[in-house]
Amino acid sequence: MNSLPANDPCAEYADPVRRMLFIGEPCSYAPAEWPDYAAQFNLGHEHIGELIRLACDAVLHHGDSNGGTACAPMHAWRALAQLRADASVAPLLAMLKTEAEDEVAGEELPVVLGMIGAPAIPQIAGFLSDRSTPTSAANTAISGLTEIAMRHPECRTECVGILRRTLEPHAATDQTVSGFAVWALIDLAAVEAIDVIRDAFRRKSVDISIAGDEEDVEIALGLRARRTTPKPRYTILPEGWSPGADTNHIPRSTHVSPRRGTVGRNDPCPCGSGKKYKKCCLQ
Repeated sequence: MNSLPANDPCAEYADPVRRMLFIGEPCSYAPAEWPDYAAQFNLGHEHIGELIRLACDAVLHHGDSNGGTACAPMHAWRALAQLRADASVAPLLAMLKTEAEDEVAGEELPVVLGMIGAPAIPQIAGFLSDRSTPTSAANTAISGLTEIAMRHPECRTECVGILRRTLEPHAATDQTVSGFAVWALIDLAAVEAIDVIRDAFRRKSVDISIAGDEEDVEIALGLRARRTTPKPRYTILPEGWSPGADTNHIPRSTHVSPRRGTVGRNDPCPCGSGKKYKKCCLQ
């Protein structure tokens, strides 16, 4: 039988939640292949509080990835998603602020939010309007809105409305976040948002390297058949570059155009860092 040292912080978890500490690496990361945690571990709504604590456990998030318990938070938030635990939304979003570089969280929390559905929407809206929210965390939350709209079509209008508001002048949204908002609106085929999108591009409030420029977006939304201006180019800056650094010696091979059509978010970054695109130059 698996056991933990008496002084281990994990020892405070009680069964059946405690059993999730020993699942280890999942066989698959595909949401359709997640185990039925409630059935397999006899979990119910009475365990939501402890599952939230496990999902947000900083000790486990920063522990040894080879220690066997590192995947426990992931299993906990999957269980919360399956229980549609709306009480978990605020703590999971708060966790995103401190665990912005957690690649698995960036992949899975949008799905978790999507499974929870409508109750998550107001909290995501507040999260996106909070200017202290890190860019990568905001991008994950935007992906969560997309998941909600796709899984719960009755929520689409509300989700599109929030994405539109992030592009309005008063929102003063980071250009990268605006780019992800535009990408999400494309994924949702939100033709009704085109005026707000166009205005954001004309104010130069959108990073064109994410979903392309105004014409690219119009083509993606089926509003035009082809470009009337040359395709834009952008530069993926090399690792270690900082604002004010000399760009005269950046190799021509670093120029790509545009990101949406050439490099997937989960593909290796073309800058050669070895990281996923979304965790490197796409940020």
